[in-house]
Amino acid sequence: MQSETFDKVLVTVGRRPNTQGWGLEKMGLRMDADGRFIRIDNQCKTSMKGVYAIGDVSGEPMLAHRASAQGEMVAEIIAGHKRIFDPVAIPAIVFTEPEIVSVGLTPEEAEEAGEDIITGKFPLAANGRALTMEAEKTGGFVRVVARASDHVILGVQATGSHVSELSGEFTLALEMGAVLEDIAGTIHAHPTMTESFHEGVLKTLGHAIHSA
Repeated sequence: MQSETFDKVLVTVGRRPNTQGWGLEKMGLRMDADGRFIRIDNQCKTSMKGVYAIGDVSGEPMLAHRASAQGEMVAEIIAGHKRIFDPVAIPAIVFTEPEIVSVGLTPEEAEEAGEDIITGKFPLAANGRALTMEAEKTGGFVRVVARASDHVILGVQATGSHVSELSGEFTLALEMGAVLEDIAGTIHAHPTMTESFHEGVLKTLGHAIHSA
């Protein structure tokens, strides 16, 4: 018998699609290669006419906001509108303490995709609003990943207390195809946590105003 002493223990649970026991095979619905998810197209249509699939049963990422966006789109399609589901990025958030946010590509993923990148990481300890909420105690930061040639933002990662509230701005930047200069030239209210994204972009450009 072996025993160990730890300061903290992280327990996580996985997720799996609830596709078994519903008689899907009798409906003629096509599944993906490993049989876990219902196969859909860019309008969430399945192989059976008039049947749509959204959310966890239709594949990764298994996130509530992805399912909600798909559901809204399907309702509009049924109502006769022309829509496709083609988001540039879907934010992923771990609601731990500190929180973890990832939108778009990490530096490693961008390099694996053949991108020549530049990055900048700004510490929350240098953000006034973070200090008032003691968010800096988690050692948090905002990291920006951009293409070196044209400065298009490819991804943003952040960790720290309350950083989930920044995920919308990160996602919007990628969805709109923003370049570093777009964010650098946008006035961010002071004191707010959003300034950390602004400063992360400035750090990527090589001229952050504040530092830890």
